[in-house]
Amino acid sequence: MAETIRMSMRTVRGWAATVVILSLLAAAGATAQAATVTALAPLIPGTFTAGNGVNSHWVQVQPTFQGPSTLTPTALDGVAALPGIATLWDATTALGLSASDPRVVRSADAVLPTVNVGNAEFNTRWAATWGAADPVPLFASGAGSQTDYAGHVFGYIAVTDPGLYNFGVLSDDGFQFTLVGADGSRAMALDGLSPRDRFAFGPDQSGHGFRFTAACDCNLDLGAGLYYFDLVGYNHLEAGVLNLGWWPNGGPFETIPQSHLYTAAPVPLPAAVWLFLSGATLGLGLLRRRRRV
Repeated sequence: MAETIRMSMRTVRGWAATVVILSLLAAAGATAQAATVTALAPLIPGTFTAGNGVNSHWVQVQPTFQGPSTLTPTALDGVAALPGIATLWDATTALGLSASDPRVVRSADAVLPTVNVGNAEFNTRWAATWGAADPVPLFASGAGSQTDYAGHVFGYIAVTDPGLYNFGVLSDDGFQFTLVGADGSRAMALDGLSPRDRFAFGPDQSGHGFRFTAACDCNLDLGAGLYYFDLVGYNHLEAGVLNLGWWPNGGPFETIPQSHLYTAAPVPLPAAVWLFLSGATLGLGLLRRRRRV
C-alpha cells in the first residue's frame, strides 16, 4: 500500500507485545539471541502434527483516529504523520482499545486455520502475484471500508522435522514477528507505510526483516517441538495482507499449514515456560484494557 509514501524501517519503541515478551524472558534468566545466532531450541520438544490453527484479535479504527505517531513529527522519518493506522505504534495502540471505544469501527476475535488474510482490494489487485488470501475476520461479510485496521496473531508453531528454517512475512503495510524458543527469541519488523513485500530473518544486524526468496546462511537451526510466536500486522489504505510462511529445510516457501499451528500447547507446559507465557498473555490483556490515547 501507499507506494508514494517512503518506507520506514525504524523498529517501533512502543510495540508493547515485544516489550512484554523480552522483559519476561530476561526475568526468567533467558537471553534474547543476537541476529548472528541461528540455533533455537523448542519450548516443548516432541512431535506434534494435529494443529488447530492460531488465535487472532482484530480492530478497525475510524480514519480520523489520532494514534501516537501523529504526536511524533519524526514518526515516519520526516514524512508528515498521518491519521489512521500508519505505524506499529498506532497498530498496538488500536489493538488495546475496547470494542465500545468511539474510535473503533469494529473488532473481532477469531481462530485462523493459517495466517493468510487480506482485504478485498488485495485479492482484486494482487492475488495473481502473491496468491489469494482469506478475508480479514473484520470483513468476513465483505461490507464497508476495509482500511485502517490491525491484527494481533499468536500461538504455537510445531516443527516436526528438525533442521534449517527461515520464516517469511508478507505484509502491507507493516508488521512485527517474534519467534520464542526455550533459549531465546528472534524478531523482525517493518514499520511505516510500506509496499507489499515478503520479509525473512536475514543478515541485517539491526533486526529488521530482510527481503529474500531462497535459502541462505541466515536460516534458524530448529529442533522438533513447539515454538511460541507473536505477530502484529496492519494496513492504512488500499490493499492489506498478512501472511506467515516458512522455507523448511531448504524447500520452497509455503504458508505454514494448519497441522503445524496451535492455539494452545497440546501438552502441559513446564513450570518455567507456563509462567513466562501466562505472564505475557496477562500483560497483553492488561494493555488492551488500560491503554488509551
